Amino acid sequence: MGEIVVKVPDEIEKYLTPALRRRIELEAIREIEKRLRKASRFIKLAEKSELSQEEAEKLAEELKQDLAKRYGVD
Repeated sequence: MGEIVVKVPDEIEKYLTPALRRRIELEAIREIEKRLRKASRFIKLAEKSELSQEEAEKLAEELKQDLAKRYGVD
């Protein structure tokens, strides 16, 4: 399994107590686990997909465009 490192800027680091540092660590772990579960569910659904390669590429392009619009990157 890979390793995830969270770097805290020095100007914030000096204000972190051990308890606050642990709380941030736990919240980061929970969020990462949540996103990994979502990714896992997506992979399982995608494996069952009956899309052709062409249909999958078209869908991927549409998703990219929608995300670009959502985040103002178009």
